Amino acid sequence: MAKTVAVLAAALLLLAAMRAGGAAAQQCDASNLSSCAIAFTIGGPPSQTCCDKLREEQQKGCLCLYASDPLYSSFLNSTTARKALASCGVAFPTCS
Repeated sequence: MAKTVAVLAAALLLLAAMRAGGAAAQQCDASNLSSCAIAFTIGGPPSQTCCDKLREEQQKGCLCLYASDPLYSSFLNSTTARKALASCGVAFPTCS
């Protein structure tokens, strides 16, 4: 029960951080990755929706923005998020 509550709390914190803003580009909205919250926080296979959103955000150049934003970087740089990216066939962003 305590683990379930901790997982739910982590997912809610991720969603709150993503909705708080911080993305400089108007087309980038970190809440688009809310379907990846569980995969990013506790691991496990990402959903097809998560993979689709990761690809969309990658194409728009948003993943690099998120990776360098203090609000999101700890989530995107986590081992579980990197595994989700790899599982979806999305390269981890290399920002210039």
